[in-house]
Amino acid sequence: MAIRHLNYRLDEEPVTGAVRLVPVPVPPASPVPSDPPDPVGAPVSVPAQASAPAAEGAAGPGFPSTSTSASTSASTAASTAASAAVSAADAEVAEWVVLAIGAGCGPDAGASGRAAPFSFSRLPDGASLLCRTAAAGRGVRAIHLTGADAARFAEEWPVTLLAAGAALEADAGVGGAELPGADGPFSRARLTAFARAHEPRVAPFLADVRRLFDDPAGRQLVVAEESPDTVARWIALACASLPPAYVPSLTFTTRAADPARAPQHIIGIGPDADFDRFDVTTLDHLYRVHDGIDGPGSPAATDLWATWTARLWVAGVPLPRAAGDAGGVVAARDGVDGAADPMAASGIDPTAESAAARMVKSGAVHTSESGGHPTADSDPIADPDADHFSPTRLVPALLGGGLLSGRDVAALTGDALRDAVAALVAAVGVSGGGPSAGVGGPSPGGVGLSAGGGDPSAAGDGGSGGDAGASEAGASEASAPEEGASEAAAPEAPADIPPPPHTDVPPPADLTRLTTLCQELHTHAPAAAAPLALALARRRLGAARPGELPGELGAVCAELPLGRDNERALRAAYGGDADEALWRALRKPPAAWVEPLRLALAVRADGGRGIESAMNRLARALRATDGADREQAVHVLDAVDYAPLTRRVLKLLGADGGTGRLDLLRELAASPQGDWLRRNLDENSPLSLRLAEAAARWSGPGNGLRGIDLFGKLTEILPGRRVSDPATLRQVWRLVWRTGGPAPDELPWVARTCTVPLLVQARLGTHITGVVTAPDRIDQETVAFARDLLHDRDLRRHQRATAQLLVLAQDLADQRLSLPQSVHRLQALQDDAAPLDVAVRRGVGALVALALVRADAHQLARSPVFEYLISEGPEVLHPYRQLMLDERRRDELERNLPPQPEEIGAYYYLWRPQRRPGVSHDWRQVAQELLHEILAPVVARLDERRLGDVATAIVHRQGEARLQEWNAWRHGFRDG
Repeated sequence: MAIRHLNYRLDEEPVTGAVRLVPVPVPPASPVPSDPPDPVGAPVSVPAQASAPAAEGAAGPGFPSTSTSASTSASTAASTAASAAVSAADAEVAEWVVLAIGAGCGPDAGASGRAAPFSFSRLPDGASLLCRTAAAGRGVRAIHLTGADAARFAEEWPVTLLAAGAALEADAGVGGAELPGADGPFSRARLTAFARAHEPRVAPFLADVRRLFDDPAGRQLVVAEESPDTVARWIALACASLPPAYVPSLTFTTRAADPARAPQHIIGIGPDADFDRFDVTTLDHLYRVHDGIDGPGSPAATDLWATWTARLWVAGVPLPRAAGDAGGVVAARDGVDGAADPMAASGIDPTAESAAARMVKSGAVHTSESGGHPTADSDPIADPDADHFSPTRLVPALLGGGLLSGRDVAALTGDALRDAVAALVAAVGVSGGGPSAGVGGPSPGGVGLSAGGGDPSAAGDGGSGGDAGASEAGASEASAPEEGASEAAAPEAPADIPPPPHTDVPPPADLTRLTTLCQELHTHAPAAAAPLALALARRRLGAARPGELPGELGAVCAELPLGRDNERALRAAYGGDADEALWRALRKPPAAWVEPLRLALAVRADGGRGIESAMNRLARALRATDGADREQAVHVLDAVDYAPLTRRVLKLLGADGGTGRLDLLRELAASPQGDWLRRNLDENSPLSLRLAEAAARWSGPGNGLRGIDLFGKLTEILPGRRVSDPATLRQVWRLVWRTGGPAPDELPWVARTCTVPLLVQARLGTHITGVVTAPDRIDQETVAFARDLLHDRDLRRHQRATAQLLVLAQDLADQRLSLPQSVHRLQALQDDAAPLDVAVRRGVGALVALALVRADAHQLARSPVFEYLISEGPEVLHPYRQLMLDERRRDELERNLPPQPEEIGAYYYLWRPQRRPGVSHDWRQVAQELLHEILAPVVARLDERRLGDVATAIVHRQGEARLQEWNAWRHGFRDG
């Protein structure tokens, strides 16, 4: 690789006023001065051991000379330089210099006050060009790197060559410092402080930098700041964040007067630039503008890599090493700020051959001719398809700094999620201990070139890494006060920021933090959390002592979201033969179960047959009628003293609420072991157990509760303090009445409390048929009980007939059924339900009588209702008479009957029956009274016309004989 130091002067034509570059001859080398270098035009000394410079005066006046690092003798180089002439190549380089610094804008366009604009460009032929203006913008210093290794400083940030005391500030004749290093403003601590001071802008800026390497590439970045040094810090932050292979492809200029002409990726501008920072089209479509002055800038657009990288910067956590990068990582190189000689401060001999030259000679650096993005040939990453901006590369560093949550990891998808989980699993291997290979830590500072690919961080230690010649970049105020950055542009690191460690490996993440992350990841992505949970479990179990292993295994399974399969695998791997040992112990007396059971529970050997069999046998022993068996089971459970085991045994004990087992549970509760049962019962215990214990306690001998009092007390235990399901009802019923049922006077309370439908569902309906077959009285509630009881398939014939009779009578009274069509069914049910209880008989009669009163007279006067009515006894006729003689009913008939001759005729036929078989004595008495009390007063007030209408109706329906009887009754009624 050839490195040429070029020196120009911006001059103005006296006639045309045009500005052009005028080459400045390179002076010969001289001893190193003790004072800082002078501005442009003053001679600068060269170290004695530097690469041979061009001979003075060999080149023609006005043209730059060339110094190469090729392994040729000094005399050959001097001879070549002396015989060189003005070539087209020199003119072309000058044109690129003009474009890079924007010289066409005027002699002062390249500088702003004491700030020194600086640019880095990649040329089409693969060469690189670094330019810096000095001396109030009239001097231009440039380094032109050509040849196959022009991009060789993959780990050397071009922006670090901005240092005022480095060779860029020396004359072009100083060929010894071919790629000068720098120190100070771009140390990790200062970049961290810078990122914190500009925290809201860091992530959007890094996202736009990353998009520069997309295909197609993103838009150019315009960074508007008051000082070019602030822009330089943004560029240094980008270099420290990018994978090292991308750094030499990032071109920039720290200050451009006309951004439209700038060919670089990142363009720094000041307030006076020819650029509209408020134009919507410019901000949204032409450039990505990051405005640190007073403009709005482009809309922020970040991504996960940029967000996580910014999070690391703000937290002061080193960025991770890019795996496989040739020549090192983005390492921490915290030099001594303000040192007069940065190279000496880092322990490097300034007279020694430069690290760049040594790397070129040794072939340690591999670069490409391409002037664009890193390619498969130039990318040091072994896998050309690898995603160097994958957020998963940041996982170890984020984890070590406590900046990663399970939600962050769950937000990833596909390969990124799998890689992140793999990184977390790898972190488990180094948590709490030393770093493992490949889990390196990044360092956001500048990177030196390490001979032979050594550790670049050694440059700051002055140790064996002394070959890492270049130190961090930055315009050090102490080394070049005349052109250094302002103090405001180079903020010092806050005092509360501890000095960064000289290591690139992030601190190991503790297991507690990893466990918390794993649990949170399981909440959002259970499948992704499984490998991490298994790795954490194995790490913890592997570190446990043999005596602690059972307890630790139980804790691991309880705390980590392992899943059933992983838990089973861990128990099989670490639990040993605990379950089999328990299985063998079960053949011995219960006293020998204690220790094997305790060990099997500690390792959670739930998948084996030992624990399952032990719990079943303990539950059977507690249900046994033999007090000795119960006593031994309680002894085992108390000795093991493991609450989950006791809960599971109690669950098995109360799992089957069958009637036989309920009696055994009640016996257990009433036995001496009842105290143990009460101690271990809680609201989550099986309901059958709690009911049995309560029944045994409240129904003790003496003044214990019985019947509905005990039933009501037991319902207080139930949810809602009431029975709501058939199974519970059967259990409570069994505990209160065993195989019997409530007393007759308790039946209505039970029916109301439990509801008849629920009793029927519980197959207990036959125990409450008394509310229908032998009630105190018949009312709406009794009929409702009867209607619900009909759904019980276990009712006997007379019970079902009685219920159906009550329902039918109520439906007839409510006129939901036709009386003529239901008479035969009514008589059949009365026969099936016989003998009827007196209350039922009277209640049915009252309901039928109400139906007869509400029916029309012509229905009653026809068969089959007429035959039923005249043959009924007092149960129907007495309520019928009372209802008909009711004052309201009589007033209604006296008001409605006169205009209804057919109704009058029907009542006459009904209440004055002919002498015929089947007419009961009771009916004759009732009919005679109704005829006299109701019909006679109505007929007495009829006029002749209406009497004629009634006579006509009687003739048509009953014949001449009945008409004669009617006339005789009417005349006798009047005469009387």
